[in-house]
Parts: sequence; C-alpha cells; structure tokens
Amino acid sequence: MAERAHWLMARDPRDDPRLAELCELAVSLLPAEEGRDAPSPASGADALDRALSALRSLAAARSDARAMNERLEGLLEVVVALVGFDYAKKAHVSDRNDLIDGMAAGLNMLGEELATSTVSKTHVTSIIESMLDLLVVADRERGIRSVNQAACVLTGYAREELVGKPIDLVFPGLSAGALIDAGGGRDERVCLRKDGRAVPVSFLASVMRADGGQIHGIVCVARDLRENKQAEEERWRLREAVHRQTVLVEELSTPIIPITDGLMVVPLVGTLDEQRLSRMTEALLQALSARAASVIIVDITGVRTVDEQAVHGLVRAVRAARLLGARVLLSGIRPDVARMLVEIEADLDGVATFGSLQGGIVHALRSVAERGQLGPGVRFT
Repeated sequence: MAERAHWLMARDPRDDPRLAELCELAVSLLPAEEGRDAPSPASGADALDRALSALRSLAAARSDARAMNERLEGLLEVVVALVGFDYAKKAHVSDRNDLIDGMAAGLNMLGEELATSTVSKTHVTSIIESMLDLLVVADRERGIRSVNQAACVLTGYAREELVGKPIDLVFPGLSAGALIDAGGGRDERVCLRKDGRAVPVSFLASVMRADGGQIHGIVCVARDLRENKQAEEERWRLREAVHRQTVLVEELSTPIIPITDGLMVVPLVGTLDEQRLSRMTEALLQALSARAASVIIVDITGVRTVDEQAVHGLVRAVRAARLLGARVLLSGIRPDVARMLVEIEADLDGVATFGSLQGGIVHALRSVAERGQLGPGVRFT
C-alpha cells in the first residue's frame, strides 16, 4: 500500500486519461464556433487547464443564453401591452447596441407614437359609458355581452342582470341572430323596462365585423323618445292654439256688421294685403248669400295706407258683390285714396263713394227705406 501511494503521488496528473476525456466532453458542449476555437487535448497545454477553460466558456454561453431569453421575454411583454392599449410599458435598452436593443428601442418609439395618435381602450370605454343613449352588444350564442350605464338607467336592470340574457328581454320580438341575418335595422319600437313599462325608443342595430369580414355580433343603440313625444304633443297643441287664434283674428279683422235686414257694414282696419283682401271678399260673399242684403258699405276709414294693390283688391271685391245683386258703397275715401283710384282708372261705375262712414250709412238707409227693407216699426226721416 505504501508503495502504491508513493507511485500515485509521484505520477504526473496530466498523464491521467480521464482528464483528456473531461476536456473533450467540455469542448463538445460548447457552441460550434467556440468549440472550433477551443484548444485540442492533444496540444501541449495542461489538460486540466484546458478542461477548466472549456467549462468556463460553457458557463458564460449559458449565462448569455439566459440573459437573451430574459431580454426576449421583456420584448414580448411590451408587445402584449401594446396590443392591450397599454402604451406606458417600455422595453429595457442595454449598452450592448445589439439586435435586441434595436428591437427594444423600436418598440418604445412605437408605443410613444401610438400613445399620441391612437384612442386608448380606457378612453373608448369612458366615451361609451358617458353616452346618453342605450348601447347593447350581443351575439347569437351568448346573447347580451355588454351594456353601458345608459342601458341600465333606461331599462331599470343592473348590468349583471342584462349580461348573458337574450335581447328580447328589453326589445320584445327581437333576437341577435335575426338582426345579424338582416344586416342590422332601424325603426321605432318600445324598450321594455324591468317594472313592465314600455318606453318608446328610436332603435338602430349594426353588425360588427372584424378586419377579415368575420361577424362578431350586433351593436344596438336606442334613444329614449319620451321627451320627443311630449314635445311633439306640445307642438301640436301649440299649432292648434295658433290656428284657433288665427281664425279668430281673421274673423275680427273682417267683421261684417248688420245694420238692418237689407244693410251691412264691412269696416276695414289696419293694412290691406292680398291675403286679407281675399279673406274679406270671401266673407263678404258668404254674408250676402246668407242674409240677402241689398246694400253693402265697405268702410276704409281705419286703413292706414292704401296702395295700388289694395285698390285693385277693393275693386274686385266690389265687382264680386255686385254680381250677387248687392249695391256697394265705399266710405272713408281720403284724398290719397281718391288720387290712387284716378291714377289706376278704377272702374267704379255705379259705386257711390263717401268721405265718412256716417255719410255712407245715411245714404244707404235712405236707399233701403225706398226699397221698403228697413223692417217693421223702423222709420227713416
């Protein structure tokens, strides 16, 4: 035993074949390029040193691989964040200035650009939640997928009570599948509230499609029409009131005053336009037919201005009354009216004119008395 131990101590360790084998194994584990550069076991270098060098290279290579994987995972996290509208996530850029650093810098620049030019998911959600109109997203299989706050307010349901339910819960007679098959729709219908009340709404449905054209579902938007309906009713009542007032004004603007059975006075006040003269003529002819009056006094004392158009209208009214057999008198003739009648050469043959209503009435009563139309017990002196 003592001799063997002395032999082992005296033996050169570099002659141990196991060291050569260890060196070969270490070199074989290195990447191809590093393995070609590693020292050969057959060279004069110490075998143990060669083995240690190879193992150090292997450890460094594996460390570099782990670092590379970590850097790639960091880049992947940034990509996922960008897809999810999170533009605050940044990739680490080292001082190596290699391909990974170039990719990291590019992703960071992309995130900054998207942050300034793209509407984030949070911003879009905020807009949808702030909408005053109901918004419901549904599909064939799952029914209602999401709703906004306005949908909860209008229907009276909580959000969790709507999600997963068919849309006919709030829109009777509708289904997501039918709307998708029809390509959407637009109409007025009712929205059924949780308490059973039916709310009139303006309804619009549009099909959601991906970039490739695949159908994702249907988006339904509804606007509460209760205020619009009430406003329309108010407008209708207002129009009716205005119409009644207009009729009343027209009646008051063209009063026909019976003096006796055979005499009527039509006092005109204000401005004479074509429309008013037309109404006056119509009212005058109707009164003549109903009362069978023989004498009509048209008094224009209260008319502010009389232009050529007004004079022509008066002449037409006089002619129409005379065709029904009535005798027409014009009272309230002022100098400017007389001048206008002369300038347009108005045909007033057989029409008596007077400067005042009093003079017209005196003349008309005499004419009616001569015809015996003053009525029983009425005398004119």
